[in-house]
Amino acid sequence: MKRRITPILTLCLLIAFATLLLTPFCLAEEQERAKGDMTDKTVTQKDETGTDPRGFAPKFMPYYRYTELENNLVVQEMTLFGMFAFNPRFAMTYEWAIAKYLDATDVSGFPSGESGTPGPPGTGAPGAGFRPGTAEDDGDAIGMGDLNLRFFFKPEELEWGYDQSKLTGSIMVGSEILFPTATENVLGNESLILSPMLVIVHDTPTHGFVALMNFYDFTAFKDRRRDKVKQFRGRWFIMQPLTKPGPWYGGIYLLPEFQPVYSFEGDNSFSFWFGPEVGKIMAPGKIVYLKPGWGVSPTSTEREFTFELGWRWFF
Repeated sequence: MKRRITPILTLCLLIAFATLLLTPFCLAEEQERAKGDMTDKTVTQKDETGTDPRGFAPKFMPYYRYTELENNLVVQEMTLFGMFAFNPRFAMTYEWAIAKYLDATDVSGFPSGESGTPGPPGTGAPGAGFRPGTAEDDGDAIGMGDLNLRFFFKPEELEWGYDQSKLTGSIMVGSEILFPTATENVLGNESLILSPMLVIVHDTPTHGFVALMNFYDFTAFKDRRRDKVKQFRGRWFIMQPLTKPGPWYGGIYLLPEFQPVYSFEGDNSFSFWFGPEVGKIMAPGKIVYLKPGWGVSPTSTEREFTFELGWRWFF
């Protein structure tokens, strides 16, 4: 396995560590602010699950994810995920795989293998141009993955509501940045990927919401061995509470996610992934969830099955 500690990687790691060191201070500050002016008129249905993108508040949401590609390549990762709310209109999320393990021993033809999936940011899949043959002789690798930062801006002019139904909606704009912070070349994209973002959220009459997060991913900088990324990526959610909070069986919700990805590079390929999240409110501001996922007719280098187990803690 070739280790690549470059000046860009060093800078990205410093940014990542600084983000983690500031987490407790930001959470404390945001908790105090939440008691005052952090209310938002667009979230009329209280965000008790911490899943509403409009709910700008300090959150800490670590998760474990298992990913298996159609060609039997396996990725396991433990990720730190959270949100900083700078003010009621501007927030940032961070997502960093602090422990990531890749196993290519069952890939057909190892060690030569096939190229990896385009690796949409946040999916846990290897990046564009990845080949199992670049793994260690024993076929596995372990280390840290890439860092993903996502910035949300919620203009007041792009909010609406209906007095009679009390349903509201909002359009948010922002961007996502994937930094190449992986400590091993096969554990990340080896690319700086920028993703302008448009998010549309609207309440449903059944006390849930629909959230359509849309990204355009493109490569700003990459290692010469990696392929360019130029693709549309959707993350579409439907949140539906199933039981009211209170009794032991209460506070259960369903949050299906749909991920269409259309690549404008090469043969203009299309892929689709579906993952139904089921979660439970254990206590106010404390949620546990599990999320299996399946690729729909995946090619040999796309996600076939994923499983995610996580915890949400927010104020």
